[in-house]
Amino acid sequence: MKYPTELQLLEFFGVEPVIHDDVTAYTVFDDSDLALTLSFNTADDSLQTSLQIGERVVAVVCQEGMTRFWISDGVLMCEFVHEDVRVNVAVSTHPNIHIEWSGIRTN
Repeated sequence: MKYPTELQLLEFFGVEPVIHDDVTAYTVFDDSDLALTLSFNTADDSLQTSLQIGERVVAVVCQEGMTRFWISDGVLMCEFVHEDVRVNVAVSTHPNIHIEWSGIRTN
């Protein structure tokens, strides 16, 4: 599994990561008091997004078995393919945080 480089992720998020064991986490904020923590685990190729408003967590989504992870045109993209299901994630942080998780059956 190929991951974006540390430099690419630093340029995308604009902050240094917090790294603990195999988990790398980035937390960013936008002007509307929305915070995103995106973390990934290289041991199981998982990705987790957590949205917070102030101190309150409002949404957490996690998926294992990442098959692609890249940055294209200012959007962090991730794909998971499991048998007959494909899950895609698109994350942008500027000017506002936007996360889109979508899944589709392929058969």
